[in-house]
Amino acid sequence: MTAPPAGTFDGSQSSTYTYEPPTQSKSRPALLIALAVVAALVIGGGAWAATRMLGGGGDQPSSALPQETAAYLQLDINPSVGEKIAAVRFFQGLDEEVLETLRDGDIRAKAFEWMAEEEEAFAAIDYAEDIEPWLGDRLGLGVVPNGSDEPYVGIALQVKDEEAANEGLSKLQEATNASGGDAAEGLDWYFHGDYAVLTTTDAVGALQGMTESGSLADKETFSGDMAALGDEGVMAGWVDAEPLATLADSPLAEQSLDSAADLDPSGALGSMAGTSRLAEQAATGRFAAALRFSEDAIEVQGVSRGHEDFGIEGGDSGHVVLDLPEDTVAALSLEHGDQYVAQAYELLKEQFPEDFAEAEAQASEAGFTLPDDVQTLLGSSLSVSVGPGILDLQDDVENFEAWEVAYRTETDTAAAEDLLSRVLAMSGGQEIEQLLAKRSDDGVLTVGVSKPYVDAVAEGGSLGSHRTFKAAVPGADDAHSVFYVNVNTFEDLYLTEIPDAQTRESLELLAAVGYSATTDADGNGEFTLRLVADE
Repeated sequence: MTAPPAGTFDGSQSSTYTYEPPTQSKSRPALLIALAVVAALVIGGGAWAATRMLGGGGDQPSSALPQETAAYLQLDINPSVGEKIAAVRFFQGLDEEVLETLRDGDIRAKAFEWMAEEEEAFAAIDYAEDIEPWLGDRLGLGVVPNGSDEPYVGIALQVKDEEAANEGLSKLQEATNASGGDAAEGLDWYFHGDYAVLTTTDAVGALQGMTESGSLADKETFSGDMAALGDEGVMAGWVDAEPLATLADSPLAEQSLDSAADLDPSGALGSMAGTSRLAEQAATGRFAAALRFSEDAIEVQGVSRGHEDFGIEGGDSGHVVLDLPEDTVAALSLEHGDQYVAQAYELLKEQFPEDFAEAEAQASEAGFTLPDDVQTLLGSSLSVSVGPGILDLQDDVENFEAWEVAYRTETDTAAAEDLLSRVLAMSGGQEIEQLLAKRSDDGVLTVGVSKPYVDAVAEGGSLGSHRTFKAAVPGADDAHSVFYVNVNTFEDLYLTEIPDAQTRESLELLAAVGYSATTDADGNGEFTLRLVADE
């Protein structure tokens, strides 16, 4: 279908419609208001993130955004998503009225009602008449660098009826633009394939021209990364770090950072302003991730590409994390840590030769060798584990038997013990060394405070076969890094601090959190984060 001029429609098709501006106008950019409405339609109070991709065939939103897009997010907005949400075990603690709405209604309509209550400008917009007849099942958002510090932003909405969409969007355009402001920042759109792409008036022509010259879906790196991702779930995203880094000090980035900083009591995020030069130098590679839901788990899976300098050869390693005691409550592991250190050391040394030369000289004077000694301590396989006895510390912190924390590494054990002793002696930690329990077994060094726990870890267990661990970290056997927490163990410590009964009930269903990641010789990476529900 040939697209009409951007943002236009046949007036004869809407002769019965007369727009009346709201009595109280709001001076905010029209596109931002429109974006808020779209977000409300999609998010529905946060409940969108709860099912797999429901849309059938057809093009994805990436087909309607330009190939110059540097950051992309797509969402499934199928009306039946609410029914799927209500079935997810994690959400059983929601208010029963909310669950009923999710089971029986179109959450997009409900979300639009919520938004209309907050924004008087949308009093003239009727979801059933102006939105629902044409709104499809998919949405995508793209950020497109353009050489300035204000990138183009486009929202691709799947449409079932282009004429109806044009008319409904025109009502939305009049409603959002009625509050005044810069006309160039007003809402506008163009049609491409099965999508209407919402943007600002000053960007619509450029975005449409760029898309017609080549879409993001046709970009080889994008399509390859998304294919490697597999099932795209209810939400998926893609980022090309290098072009995106040029926007590090843009107003868009500063606004995003300010919003994030408001949620960060440490102030660390606020201190990141003005770091564009560092970001441009460090940024490399591409990332893609998908959010997936099942009845028993929430999963984020991702891939990274274009990091050739970070590839490692890998090879056989002990995967000592798999042999930890079955009752381990938390664990962190790293395979080929010696290779990662060597790779990172060389890369950083190239960037900061003088600093590293000084560090090497100081280490040599103290009797150490960099990076060799660090590689020895990390070894080819390591784990840091926590046992259930750690909970007893809340009653008696001086009970050293309860300090069930152990460091275990597959390495040259004699060299590692010597290094550890010399490091502690140099730092005045001889008393600490006297408290440490150490044990070497067949090329594996285990260090901790509680001797019974060190012995239990060294003698091995079957964490890798434990049902909860396998559910949280399904790829642990081949992973280069693993993080695992058995949340059930800590319920008594935090559930009583949550006053809201429904929130407490939902959190009580969380059994474990797991993360795993791998990297190949070409620097291609994969990771999985899972939140697992109780059976």
